[in-house]
Amino acid sequence: MSMKVTKKGTLRKIADKKKELARLANSLFEPVGKEPYYLNQGKAIRNLSELVENLDAFSETEAPWLASWIEYLGDEETAMRIREMPGAFKEVINERYAELQEFFHRNRK
Repeated sequence: MSMKVTKKGTLRKIADKKKELARLANSLFEPVGKEPYYLNQGKAIRNLSELVENLDAFSETEAPWLASWIEYLGDEETAMRIREMPGAFKEVINERYAELQEFFHRNRK
């Protein structure tokens, strides 16, 4: 009986984690009511996908601003990682993008 309870609890935790990741993915890939991040050239970065596409436009000195914008979109964990490792901000953002991509539900039925 305790094995069933443990298994059910584990499955519930996994389902809850997947729901949280889906919520986070939606807030980063399709932010609603959030202002874009503007590049110096006036180009707007509206979501995580556009940020990844334009990462080469950013330098390490802009990492704190990117961290704040990502936090504004709802991802405190990634913002914290960027603040801790500003020299690795591109890797941190690319990792998060890869992690959350499968949880974004815009095109799923």
